[in-house]
Amino acid sequence: MSSLLPVPNKALLAVAMASIAFSLSASGQDLGERVKYNFNPEWKFIKADAGEAQQVNFDDSRWSTVSVPHTFNDIDTFDDMSEGRHNGESNQWRGTVWYRKHFRLPKSDEGKAVFIEFESVRQVADVYINGVHLGQNRTGFLPFGYELTEYLNYGDESNVIAVKANNDRGDHFRKNDPLVWHHEHWHPNHGGIYRNVFLHVMDPLHITLPLYDNLETVGTYVFTENVSETSADVTVEAEVMNNHGKKQSVTFIAEIIDADGNVVETVTDQKKLAAKAKHTFSVSGSVANPKRWYPRHPYLYKVVTQLKVDNQIVDGYETPLGIRSFEFNNETGFWINGESDKLTGWGQKPTNSWAGLGAALPDWLRDFTFRLMDEAGGNFIRWGHCAGSPAEAHMADKYGFVTLMPGISGESQDDGETWDIRIAGFRDTVIYYRNHPSIFIWEGGNWAESASNYQDILDVIAKYDPNGKRLMGNRRADVKLESEDYVTIEIGTEGWEREYPHLPLIESEYCRDEAPRRVWDPYSPDNDFFNNPNLKRNVYKFASEQFAVRQADHWWNKMGKKTFHSGGANWIFSDGPHGGRNPTENTRASGEVDAVRLPKEAFYALKSMWRPEPQVHIVGHWNYDQDTVKDIYVISNCPSVKLYLNGEVIGSNDTPENAYVFQFTDIAWKPGTLKAEAFIDGNLRASQSKETAGAPAALRLTSITGPNGWRADGSDVALIDFEVIDSEGRRCPLDQSKVDFAVKGPGIWRGGYNSGKVNSTNNLFLETEAGINRVSIRSLLKPGTVTVTASREGLPDATIEITSHPVEIVDGLTTEMPQVYPQNLGDPEPLPAYTPPMPDLAPNTEMTSELFAQFSYTGDHEAILRTNAYWGKKAWTDLEYNYTRIPFYLHGAEYIRTPNADRGYWARDLLQFIAGKDMIIWVGHDDLVERPEFLSDYQDTGDDIDLGGSTLSLFKREVKAGESIIMAGNSDSDISDEARMYVVLAKER
Repeated sequence: MSSLLPVPNKALLAVAMASIAFSLSASGQDLGERVKYNFNPEWKFIKADAGEAQQVNFDDSRWSTVSVPHTFNDIDTFDDMSEGRHNGESNQWRGTVWYRKHFRLPKSDEGKAVFIEFESVRQVADVYINGVHLGQNRTGFLPFGYELTEYLNYGDESNVIAVKANNDRGDHFRKNDPLVWHHEHWHPNHGGIYRNVFLHVMDPLHITLPLYDNLETVGTYVFTENVSETSADVTVEAEVMNNHGKKQSVTFIAEIIDADGNVVETVTDQKKLAAKAKHTFSVSGSVANPKRWYPRHPYLYKVVTQLKVDNQIVDGYETPLGIRSFEFNNETGFWINGESDKLTGWGQKPTNSWAGLGAALPDWLRDFTFRLMDEAGGNFIRWGHCAGSPAEAHMADKYGFVTLMPGISGESQDDGETWDIRIAGFRDTVIYYRNHPSIFIWEGGNWAESASNYQDILDVIAKYDPNGKRLMGNRRADVKLESEDYVTIEIGTEGWEREYPHLPLIESEYCRDEAPRRVWDPYSPDNDFFNNPNLKRNVYKFASEQFAVRQADHWWNKMGKKTFHSGGANWIFSDGPHGGRNPTENTRASGEVDAVRLPKEAFYALKSMWRPEPQVHIVGHWNYDQDTVKDIYVISNCPSVKLYLNGEVIGSNDTPENAYVFQFTDIAWKPGTLKAEAFIDGNLRASQSKETAGAPAALRLTSITGPNGWRADGSDVALIDFEVIDSEGRRCPLDQSKVDFAVKGPGIWRGGYNSGKVNSTNNLFLETEAGINRVSIRSLLKPGTVTVTASREGLPDATIEITSHPVEIVDGLTTEMPQVYPQNLGDPEPLPAYTPPMPDLAPNTEMTSELFAQFSYTGDHEAILRTNAYWGKKAWTDLEYNYTRIPFYLHGAEYIRTPNADRGYWARDLLQFIAGKDMIIWVGHDDLVERPEFLSDYQDTGDDIDLGGSTLSLFKREVKAGESIIMAGNSDSDISDEARMYVVLAKER
């Protein structure tokens, strides 16, 4: 027999349920009978296929008790070295698991409509209520729901929700039909109910939920028109369902409420709804002198919609509203409410993986990440390549992040069952997220589509977001000619040149460099990086200093200095086990923060570039060996910087490289204080000092919890930072040493990780990196105090206590919602104190060609197009070797001058173009390098080209006009220093 919940104390149950019978919105408005329960606590779980576990009387008494968000891959992630070649972490448990939840509803809820909402489950979820199969969802990243009403018991009788989840997948990401996006190449394969679950109880007459999958309901739709400084027209549409057995005379009320809780507009309508009828109310009003939503001041209204019958409010719903007008202009970039604004920010994976926790994060930890992005001056986010979570859409609203929101996709044009799932998922995405003012662009996919697919995408937008004025684009739309007829914004990759001069341009993935946080520079301790035997296989061989300095190069040259460019997404914000290219690491270390969100120097570099207030940051530390002489880099958004050592000026620089980088060469290290001062118009506006730290003297522990403290709900997380400090409390920046932990009390130790090490997660020991690291503890359902003691040889122990607070859970239900940080709107951020001069740049017309149409190159350096190959023409962009003796049939060919520096850079879509005419393509590939797979489509001519002493074998391919040509990197294996990058030539056939 199953382990059922005991019969509750009826007095306690009555009191608890009475306290929530009268439901209020966040702004205090009456929502009538509607109640939203947090359904996260107290699930039973087994990491196995338990057979017929959907049956009510199934015995789950020996299963674990967990709360969601939950993943069963938190113990086998971040623990393997990267395979390189853009492959993600593959050694994770995959298969079928089961979740079961016992719960009761009070007798007073009988006759009401009850729905369950899953914010998403990885990857395939079958859901059952009391033994009845409700349906299956295979998206892995999108919210879905079911109506439970007709299957429920009330009062003393228990109910059982059962979820069978499966995260298995095919072996290759391109052959993983039909779920091509479900692969660690794109997203770490962290299976389970990894986001929130809610239970909605409401009157049979109710405003529907925006959950189209299975329910086929669309909820509310709120949009604005004629927005100006003095007024804005607001239209509110709400789909209403009357599941009563008789006609209802309904008064529909829509109230627009400002951030202070004041009702600024009320509009109403009336309608008699027949039994079982569905009707969409549509009302319009206006807001005088609206406070508009800007990235630098994201002011939010709320729209509370209510249904009134016989002068009694029976239902209500709350929808966010941001009043704004915007334009993406192909000549002048992005404009918001008439104000020009360059978009600065990141791509982020919707799993948001965290070492020790996987993808199962409480909402406040997602918020923690957003606060870091906000601190660094971000105002843009691109979710790649599936939709972010509902909580994160709200966070983008409140922090002012212009959002590029996809549905679900991998990197392919799909058809058949895969496309059916994808387009249905895109529909569900648009319906669920269309009211968020932060969403400005719908991403149709991570790859170009066929004409029919594009039309499907536009049809969804036209039907479900006809008044959102949002743009639509696909990353890599340039690989298909038909894209031009459908996309309304160019979503670029690596930002060198635009392909559609008539379209506005936003960047989706730039600066894909990688560098671990633990390695400062070549003058600091190696920490198993520069001496790692696998370093030669790394695509990127950067330490933290170079990684930080390169941020300015990528940002400024690819988009920052181009007035026509809207800006874009640095790829990616946090390190994760997805698609790494460095075999020396256990993450794709391309984040500005590491996998526990500790900032790298690159984080502070971007903050010093992007914040509007004057900023200055000295890259690195000031603890070196006695004879060290090195260059010092200072990043600042001011035009002039002075550098001081122990109070004496040692350099002054008013000619920054790449607009923000001030280099001071050959600085001899001396212990003491290194100080940088930044000036605008001769006035000191910002300063920073870095001191030489002494020998390690102590451990310091600091706890971090959510804004409401550590909650004993079974899934909340507390963080502990541990540092090694000197006798004056300064962090020791070169310290990398083992620290042991002892833990007592009601909590589950989750630990952290060490970059560049295997099996470092979930242990009761961890090393500091650059003097600091971070661990986590998950709460239990039992509240209490957890004591953590940190020990290191030669230092006194350090102890910290963290107390988890009780959460009222009655029969598996609680009305305490997942905690997030409140919006602290304050005054608008200032406009930038200084903007670097921008050259008068137009799109590069030299990058157009009749043969190499829609040419793009995604490497670290620029490639350029040239015509008329013959003796004396330069072969590469960065080497002085020229074409000398080449086969006569190549004379006069058009050619691509590639950068030799990218000979070891690997990407699957490194070089791409569309054949403008019927043509022959030749590729000259170095015989010192293993031939990449794409050359299997080419014929070896038997001819060679000699370029600067290197022999390049010549391959050819005949193509027809309109064919899309995609070339990967030079090789996907080791590259010798003597090797050369391939060259490409073409002639009309």
